[in-house]
Amino acid sequence: MSGLITVRRPPLLEREGELAVAEAAAAAAGDGSGSVLLVGGPPGAGKSALLRELPSVIQQPKMTVLRAGGARLEREFTCGVIGQLLNPLLYAAPAPVRDTWLTGTAGRVCARPDDGSPVNGMIRRDIPHRQLLAGLDALLANISADRGPLLVLVDDVHYADEPSLRWLTHLAQHVQHLPVLLVCSIREGDALADEPLVRQLAEAATTTVRPRPLSAAAVLGLVNWHTGARADEEFAAACLAVTGGNPMFLAAVLDELAAEEVAPVAANRARVHSARPVRLRDWLLACLRSQPSPVWEVAKAITVLGERADLDLIGRLTGLDEVAGELALRTLARFGLLVGRTPRYAQVLVRDALDESMTVEERERAHVRAAEELHLSGRPAEEVAERLLGVLSVRLPWAAEALRSAADAAIRRGAPEAAVRYLRRLLLDDTLDDTDRAAAYVALATAVVGVDRAASVRHVAQATALLSEPRDRAAALVRLSPALFADAPPYVRDLLDEVMAQLGKHELTGGDRELARHLEARARHIGSADPAELMASAWRLRGFGPDPAVATPAERELLTVLLYATTKVSGSTAAEVAGLGARILRREPATPSHVHGVLPLLVDTLCAADSVDELSTWLDSALEQSLDNGGGVERDLIDAERALVALNRGRLAEAGEIAHRLVSGPPPDWARTGTAMLVPLSLTAINNRDTELIRRLLADPPEEGPNVLVNGLLGLLRATAAALEGDRESALAFILDTGWQLERAGWRNPGLFSWRLSAAVLHKRLGDPEAAREIAEQELLRAHEWGAAAAVGRASRVAGDLTPGPAGLALLREAVDVLEKSANRSELARALVRLGQRARETAPDEAADHLARAREIALDCGDAMAERWARQAGERKPGAGTLTPAERRVVELAAGGNTNQEIARSLEVSVRAVEKHLTNSYRKLGVKRRTELAGALRARTW
Repeated sequence: MSGLITVRRPPLLEREGELAVAEAAAAAAGDGSGSVLLVGGPPGAGKSALLRELPSVIQQPKMTVLRAGGARLEREFTCGVIGQLLNPLLYAAPAPVRDTWLTGTAGRVCARPDDGSPVNGMIRRDIPHRQLLAGLDALLANISADRGPLLVLVDDVHYADEPSLRWLTHLAQHVQHLPVLLVCSIREGDALADEPLVRQLAEAATTTVRPRPLSAAAVLGLVNWHTGARADEEFAAACLAVTGGNPMFLAAVLDELAAEEVAPVAANRARVHSARPVRLRDWLLACLRSQPSPVWEVAKAITVLGERADLDLIGRLTGLDEVAGELALRTLARFGLLVGRTPRYAQVLVRDALDESMTVEERERAHVRAAEELHLSGRPAEEVAERLLGVLSVRLPWAAEALRSAADAAIRRGAPEAAVRYLRRLLLDDTLDDTDRAAAYVALATAVVGVDRAASVRHVAQATALLSEPRDRAAALVRLSPALFADAPPYVRDLLDEVMAQLGKHELTGGDRELARHLEARARHIGSADPAELMASAWRLRGFGPDPAVATPAERELLTVLLYATTKVSGSTAAEVAGLGARILRREPATPSHVHGVLPLLVDTLCAADSVDELSTWLDSALEQSLDNGGGVERDLIDAERALVALNRGRLAEAGEIAHRLVSGPPPDWARTGTAMLVPLSLTAINNRDTELIRRLLADPPEEGPNVLVNGLLGLLRATAAALEGDRESALAFILDTGWQLERAGWRNPGLFSWRLSAAVLHKRLGDPEAAREIAEQELLRAHEWGAAAAVGRASRVAGDLTPGPAGLALLREAVDVLEKSANRSELARALVRLGQRARETAPDEAADHLARAREIALDCGDAMAERWARQAGERKPGAGTLTPAERRVVELAAGGNTNQEIARSLEVSVRAVEKHLTNSYRKLGVKRRTELAGALRARTW
């Protein structure tokens, strides 16, 4: 029928024990031995659901069910619960049957029609207590004699009106002689549950059950039921962690998430933790408000003081004596709102609700009193500072020092987010002078550096603007690593120049010279997008001579920045850069904290110079210390550096494993990691032709702007993605645009980005071999100028592959010879493959040796592409050449899923011609079936 509404209730899980107890008690009642079953527990434990389910699971024939539920607002309604239990049965019974039930004493409790008695339905409310008890006992006995055993269910019995509660207590004390099972639920912790009549009823209970929190399996089952989908176990685990397995809390959270269409997948775990169901919060708050005044006051005090509030502090804040405070705390613990008793989720909801229930003035007064009491009792600075966060208009003379101390403590314990909160609150204090405010800005810049790199530079600039002494201004600016200044706005560079000029007006002592070098390092790094600035840095490095001093941290910092700049423009040779870089590295301790300084630039520099052996050991040591300290963002950044080193040693599988671990969770936080994470991840994805890693990086990339490095990496990622999809025209366009940006910025070193080689291969694939050779020769020339073995060998391989005849073969031999001296074994494997392919016509035995060795090296270093090249080349017979243009077109169409007939129509040739081209292509590509064509095409370079 359309007018009916079906209420969809969740299944009752993990209550088999409680239901078995009830079934046994019902069976005894059927035999005439009544009993009382009490269901207790905190709010939301599933008591009402259990009572609701009992009639459907108890297998007693002819057991009549009487239901009622107590309600706080109906406690003054005399005989209200009695009426709920008996009126439906009395009204539904035929008059002759009802008259037999109301004979004798039983008739005194029921009113006759129109006799003018005050009634609750048919139950009279004006008869003496003893007559009421006797009449109800008789009525129950008459009904059971006629209808059989009775199941009497009373939910929230502690809210029953007094006459009803007296009768239920009386019934509980005499039920053993009646065929009645009385089942009552009580909310433990509620003040009314401690009333004398309720306690008497509870003491009369034959059995008490307390439903336990749901297990992980039950929570997963309920999540599946609520969402109508197969939920991820991680999502269900988050639901369990948040709600503690409390059925009502779980249902409320799932209802809110369903209303917002949040899918039950692992990626939405954080959304579970942030759920704040309004109806559940308001219900908990209403329950709390219904408690006696001391309970309410203590709850508010704990909200303000925090969970570490002890009885003494609570007493000072509320004015309650120790006994009253202890009773209130006990009530809150039983109610499920204190640590360690029930889910913390209820505490969070109530805390938020209590906080919102207070006016702004009330809230601030409470926080002021709490802060003062904590301060006077000598509590740790962070506890005091947490309360000061809510105090804005009241000035406390000791507040600034407390906030400073709290920020220092938070930094020491590795909690920069907390330090940021305290420092931002400190900056709102209008009693600070310029010096103290500048110190607060510097401290804030240091704290926020791991969260928002741009904000940290901005805060240092704000501090510098408040200071007047050049040395103080310089000291503020050098608190941050030069690496953080890479994307600084122009006004920061102007500020650096201004402070350097001010400092230069004085005669520089040893300490001032160190400051000046630190300042210069930051100023030089800001100019990394300006080719003129880069060349100036390269000349500045040459001015230090062939053996610059690396004794002091300032010297090493400035030289590292200059080395990075000169590497970009190839202002020195790879050997010179590697020598100085190694000297700097040997003077620097391998600690996890190096990721926050300038040394990541040295990692990039040494990788470009093909000098990574010492660097690899150094990073392994730093990683080991990081793991001892708990890992975190430092471990991730060190792992990113290790991936870059593995890449430059040709260990592509190792680099790929690290990269996938780094992106396995939430998307990288580029505001925290900057390019230190982007460079290794992008280069690993590009070198491994890793479609999944490329997709992840491009799905949530860092914001594009003036940063040449970010723009270049994103351009190369998009080019690789297009090439892997077969769109060579778009790939070449991305490559050339990226190259133009890098050239314009003065970045010409092939050891950093070998974009020209990718462009050369794409030119060839697109049918322009002349352009391909020209750009490859340019790259080879630059590689020789730079001198790194990996760069020279890579360029020689591509140039040799593009050059026909003996000249090309000579270039390939040169590539192998050079790469024998390189740390990059993957590049050696790829050069051996090309040399083996070219040598098959004239020296098949030599070619076989090269291909076998290439495959061995590729397998060892995890270069799947080189291994596939070598294997396929080794399987081809001598004389097998590259695909002709016609064969290439046929293979591409076949790999795309087209039939021979479709290919013939598309190319306007015969089906026989298509079959011939495919046969030749199978032989040349070393494949046996059509399904292998796509993989064979991808295995070839662009």
